[in-house]
This record gives sequence, structure tokens and C-alpha cells, in this order.
Amino acid sequence: MEDFPHWEPGIRQEHPTLRGMVQADVAIVGGGLTGAACAAMLSAAGVSVVLIEGRQLGRGASWNCTGKVTSQLVGVYQTIADAVGMDAAAAYCRMVREAIPGLRQLCQQLGVPTQEQSVYVFAETTDDLPALHKLHRLEAQLGLPVTVAPDAGGCPFPVELSLALQHQLLVQPLPYLMALVEAAKAQGCRVFEHSPVRAVEGHQVLTDSGSVEAETILLATGSPMGCTWLPRLCMMQQRTCQTVTLEGGAPILNIHLSVQGDELTLRPTPTGALLAWDLGRTGSKEHPGRQLILQRTLRALLPDMRVVESHIRQDVWSGDGLPLIGAIKPQHSHILMATGYSGWGVVGSYLAARVLTGQITGHPLPEAALFRPDRPSPRLNEALRVTGAYLGGLPRLGAPTCTHMGGKLRYDPDSQRWECPCHGSTFTTLGQALDGPAARDAHVSARQR
Repeated sequence: MEDFPHWEPGIRQEHPTLRGMVQADVAIVGGGLTGAACAAMLSAAGVSVVLIEGRQLGRGASWNCTGKVTSQLVGVYQTIADAVGMDAAAAYCRMVREAIPGLRQLCQQLGVPTQEQSVYVFAETTDDLPALHKLHRLEAQLGLPVTVAPDAGGCPFPVELSLALQHQLLVQPLPYLMALVEAAKAQGCRVFEHSPVRAVEGHQVLTDSGSVEAETILLATGSPMGCTWLPRLCMMQQRTCQTVTLEGGAPILNIHLSVQGDELTLRPTPTGALLAWDLGRTGSKEHPGRQLILQRTLRALLPDMRVVESHIRQDVWSGDGLPLIGAIKPQHSHILMATGYSGWGVVGSYLAARVLTGQITGHPLPEAALFRPDRPSPRLNEALRVTGAYLGGLPRLGAPTCTHMGGKLRYDPDSQRWECPCHGSTFTTLGQALDGPAARDAHVSARQR
């Protein structure tokens, strides 16, 4: 049936609910881009795979993904260089650059069209120029072929100066995701929807109506569901992003990214443009002010475009810039995770699938150790302070509590959901769990709704 965002066409197939007990080599929890890419690559390698999604395939962060396939990651390389070192930043940059032709070839095999694009990072004011020049110097050191572009590639915003990176790609995320799933199914992968996972016990994945027993379990759910291990949680920061579909106005010809990496991105669509805007840390008080800035930006800078859709997604950012891919705990080596792409979901999920497929099939990539989730956290003290504040320092009366670790939830009227400022879990108005690490629904009384 038709069930896609307004700007990208496609056909969604229904899959059954998990019932009874099934067995597999690998159970993948989460039917987003990461779960789909891992299912396709592992199935192609001859691994028996079961893919389990709590709602519909792609209904999480992938639903609002902007589909940018680029090695221009703005502030990510600087974060890695500062936290881990230039060697790590260079290694990650090399892997991301190699991912561009890899994804192009994969999409060709799947029959998914891609569009070659130029990416422009712009400094909107003279105050942004130092950040742009710093980015240029770093990316030149890393070998990225960025060039100074005074014309800004037709950016509709006021621009002082831009950096251009040619021969990047755009892909429609959900058609790409569905094609990955179909390729996995053709190799024997079994897919279940509407089967929210309630617990992982040993080698079993448990839902309300069934279970999967697997040698390896992969948690591809953004934040790993049910995780209460603070060193791991401290490596992740959940941030809320709003994606706005625009139509009309002058055509947008290229991808435009603010040099302030958490600000906004703009990409063309067949009938207009897609604008993504970071709203800040999930559960924080940043949202209302940033919503107002977004509305003013649209009215002032894109007056001829009209908003036809607006969606909220949750991104997981890594504390040191590198994704977290591998065993969630050293002593539980059969439970794997993949997250922390810092807003670059298409490339991040592709790299995660390559790393995990190599690890599971016994052919690990040389760079796999870079992404070990048990590496030290550069944000440990800050995250412990935030966790302590919301678990012990604030009264909990008058608001529901998170089923993850008991944090006090805050209601966001714009997204109409409850959010946990502690570790980023989200719930519907009625308390249904949406985003992890919480795996169980929250109790929301009639007075709190």
C-alpha cells in the first residue's frame, strides 16, 4: 500500500507479526536503514537472518532522513580529531569517502535511482567565516577535495562564503530501505512488523506474541533498547530534528549545509526542497525557541515556498564523533549495537552494515576497532551529572516517569510526545514507547494527558 512521506514515492509491503518461536543465526531488532542494510548484507553472505520491527519498516528516524550521501560531514571530523586524534579522523574520512561509490553501486544493484549532487557548506555571516576557514583547513588535511565557492551554488540564504564538494549523491531513503529488505528476503531473511521487542534475555529476543532465538542479536534501534550501562549511555546524545517538506518557489539545485553543523540542511526534491533543522537535545528546553527561529527562517528566507509536511525524528550523536558499532558489552559479545551516526544516517548505516557483516562472518574490517562501543567516553562526567539530576535531584510528582531508569518525563507540545531528558527515550501522549533506550510503555494518567 502507499504509505510514504509526501516527497518520495514508493510501495510499502505489509509483513506479519512475530508469533511463536523462530530460530536464526542473527536476530536484528529495528527495521530502519541500519537494520535493513545489515539484513541485506548478512543474507547475501549466507547468514540466516530474522528482522524484527516494532511498528512499520522505516517508521523511526529513517522516515525523516534527508537521503544525503556525502563525505562532507561538517563538524564530525573536527569532533573526532579533538577527542580521538587526527589519525582516527583520517581513517573515518577515508571510509566515508569509499562509501560514496559503494552506495552508488549498491543502489544500482537494487534498482534504486541516485542523483549526483554538489554539496555546499555556507557561512551565513562574517561571524561564521572563522568556522568555515577552520573546516576548510581540516578537510584539506584529510584529503577531501573541497574548494572555496563564492557563488554558494545558488543557496537561497544570505551567504558570505561557501565550501563546495562535488560528485556527491542523493537517494530516496525509504525506497532504498525497502529495496534492501526485498533483497534480504530474496536470500531467505524473515521479516516481522508490529512486533515490539520487550526484552533480550540471553540469546532470546522476546515480543508479546513470540520470540527469536539467535546466536547473535543486533540492536539497530538508535539507542540500544533496555541499555542501563552508563559508560555506554554516556557515549550517546539523543537530539531531536525536524524535517520540513517545502513546495513551490525557485528550484533548489544543490545540497546546502550550514557551517554550524547542528543548525540546518537544505536539499532539493522533485517538487521543492527538504529542510532539516536541529531542535536540540531531546527532553531539553531548547525546542520552543528553536521552533520560533525555524518559522521565522522559512517566512523570511523562503517566502515563496509552502510547508506541506513536517516530521520529527530522533538522531543519536556520538560523544567523540565516531559511530558505536560492535558488542554492547565485552562480556556479552553476542549482543551487538550500531548507532551514533550524528545525523548522517545513510552513510552511517552502510558503514555499520559493512563492519558488522565482516565481524559476524569472521572477516573483520581493519578499521573495526575504531567503532568499539566500549571505548572511553569523552562526555562521561557531563552525562553522569545529567543522569544524576534527573534521577535523584528533581521531584517526580506531576509528570510520568521513564521506564528506562526512572527519569522525569517532559511533554513537548510541538511533537506531541513525552521526552526523557536523561537518555532521550520518547513516548506518545498516551505513554506508548517510541524511541529507546526505554523498551516498555510509560504510565500516563488521564490528568497528565
